[in-house]
Amino acid sequence: MHTSGVKTIWIAVLIVTVALVAFPRFDRQDIGPIGKFTGKIDGKPSLGDAVFYMNYVDYFRGNAELEDVELPFRYRPLIPMMASILPIESPMTAINVINVIALYLTIFVLFKLFQKLGFDFGLSLIGCFLYAVSFPVFYMSTTGYLEACSMCLLATGTYLVFCRRWLFLLLTLVAGLFVKEVVVLLIPIAVVYLWINKSGWKTLLIWSIVFVGAFVFVTAMMKEMFGHYIWIPNVETLLFNLRPRALFSLGLSFGLPGVLAVIFFLRYRRLSARIGSGILLPIFTGILFTLLLVVYSMVTAYADGRYIWPAVVFTIPLSLWVIEDWSASAGMGRAKTGIAG
Repeated sequence: MHTSGVKTIWIAVLIVTVALVAFPRFDRQDIGPIGKFTGKIDGKPSLGDAVFYMNYVDYFRGNAELEDVELPFRYRPLIPMMASILPIESPMTAINVINVIALYLTIFVLFKLFQKLGFDFGLSLIGCFLYAVSFPVFYMSTTGYLEACSMCLLATGTYLVFCRRWLFLLLTLVAGLFVKEVVVLLIPIAVVYLWINKSGWKTLLIWSIVFVGAFVFVTAMMKEMFGHYIWIPNVETLLFNLRPRALFSLGLSFGLPGVLAVIFFLRYRRLSARIGSGILLPIFTGILFTLLLVVYSMVTAYADGRYIWPAVVFTIPLSLWVIEDWSASAGMGRAKTGIAG
């Protein structure tokens, strides 16, 4: 079969795979035995934070009060506002339709990111499968949360960093701050990229001030509009988050890309020499600040796999370098990944 035909087939398989992974929990329908393992309160399925996003959709439709949306969920109006416009009666379904679109956009952006980092078609596709066939996509992406959308913006922002599209990155950051605060990870990633790639101290200083200033301005504006909320560390929250279910969720969400990233670090000297610090340090920064976010969430909030999910944007490239090295060691060569490249 012609190479283009093989590529088309693999892309079709990827599209179907995303749907198959995300569908069983779409709208928390929890097909088959899945419901036995999902969160419950008093024996009934728990909607968790999703109930506040659903209330937010109803608020924008004039069917609820702003007080029905607790802090800090009021700080995240963009996706509920978009969902409220859709001709879909159920608030959760409206949110999840946007989440599905975000999933596919994330796959597309990740593919572009992997190719920007120098991976061939086959490895880039493998990276997309690593994202698609994962616990977070299965368990969290279409259940009324906003993580699928924030992941899309984080992946887009990371791609823009490596493309040096700073104005578009600023727009992505500002939009993302109205979706979920996790996009703040883009600031240290961009600053480290500018620094390590010797962009000049003026450029580094100007864009650092612009990015941090945008974050401070948007955050202050939302606090002024919706009220103040502070995530305060406390021992009780930490002890609660050390429960087996939370740790299990964190481990599953770290997933295979996380394991392969650990292997990358074990082989760092061998693998890093041909990649370069200009690429690796921004990726390491993304992982580091995601882990710091996880630690902070452990002492301030209800912690689960959602907090470590952003790491996959950065652990998947490390995974692909490990897979590429294995392929080369096996005599398959750089482009011989089993998929036409």
